[in-house]
Amino acid sequence: MRTTRKAFPLKDLIVVTSSGTIDLAASRSALKSLAADPEFDRHYEILLDLRESECELSVTDVYEIASYLAWPDPALPTRKKIAVLVSGQRAFDHAKFLEVCSRNRGVQVGAFEDYEKASEWLDTELPEDPKEMDATSSR
Repeated sequence: MRTTRKAFPLKDLIVVTSSGTIDLAASRSALKSLAADPEFDRHYEILLDLRESECELSVTDVYEIASYLAWPDPALPTRKKIAVLVSGQRAFDHAKFLEVCSRNRGVQVGAFEDYEKASEWLDTELPEDPKEMDATSSR
């Protein structure tokens, strides 16, 4: 799994995009890497844009990721919202399960298939959707 991160300080937002295969080891590594990034700020909202990724997680893996996000020693030490943006029914089902498991542990995770709905939930104006920019540039 390959990830890129961009911080938007004026919006108190970090956007992480991912491509490739998502599995448990890659997910743990990506979360740890994000938290270690000098631009990471625990007071920022987070958008995990996983629409270009293939989900290879089992339900048990998703449950473990939710545990990995939880306090007292979270992989991603934030009390802010984490939006998970996915594409496809299987990925959305997994993201919804992650949302439920994480919220049961006090972590504010929301699952979305729509960029604008994720923006509304985060209560911030997200940068232009990269998928929209790609569609516009290919015309």
